[in-house]
Amino acid sequence: MGGVPPLSPAMTWPTKDGAPLTFLACLDLQSLSTALPLAWLPTSGRLLFFYDVDKQPWGFDPKDRGGWAVMFAADDANPPERSSAPRSLPRHDVSFHSINTYPSWERAEITALSLNDAESDRLSDLSASVYGDAPCHQVGGFPNVIQNDDMEHECELVSHGIYCGDASHSNEPEVERLRDGAGDWRLLLQVDSDDDLDVMWGDAGVVYFWIREQDARAGRFENAWVVLQCF
Repeated sequence: MGGVPPLSPAMTWPTKDGAPLTFLACLDLQSLSTALPLAWLPTSGRLLFFYDVDKQPWGFDPKDRGGWAVMFAADDANPPERSSAPRSLPRHDVSFHSINTYPSWERAEITALSLNDAESDRLSDLSASVYGDAPCHQVGGFPNVIQNDDMEHECELVSHGIYCGDASHSNEPEVERLRDGAGDWRLLLQVDSDDDLDVMWGDAGVVYFWIREQDARAGRFENAWVVLQCF
């Protein structure tokens, strides 16, 4: 994470309103597939993640599009030419290992189980035990949620142009039609606030990169969507 990634000569550094986005992370897909095979991701190359760390778009407004970027780079990619130097975060090499993730009690499938207090507490304890005191950086699985566990639905709506910053979208005629599409979204990357990386998302929040499975399989990573949640 951090540092400056290599891109292919055909790529240009992503910008928003003329300002370069900050590079967040580079996922080596071969290493990832060894630790945790995800059938919907390539097994070679790299995924490069960028975000507007200054404005920190929340992702609930269709106008937020462009405040982040996800790019696929081949293993032999070269660094691009940039007209201005983007902000650089401290570099930290990471390794992958598999963990168990758990849905929150807010997820519709869990709510339908009508868990009692003891069962809800046990689920919360299991979720909290995954990371301990470490930052909640994660690829795939259930998100480590802060505000709500309906991000897939939010991504489906806002990526179709529906503003989700308040309850007004509930009256949009397309909301119900788009509900089924929420099941297509997968958690691509979750980046926690991290002192070592010199990043704080809102008030100790998390940035979540989501993508439809069909887009990931087809290599359309430009269609990824971001949600920011914080306390």
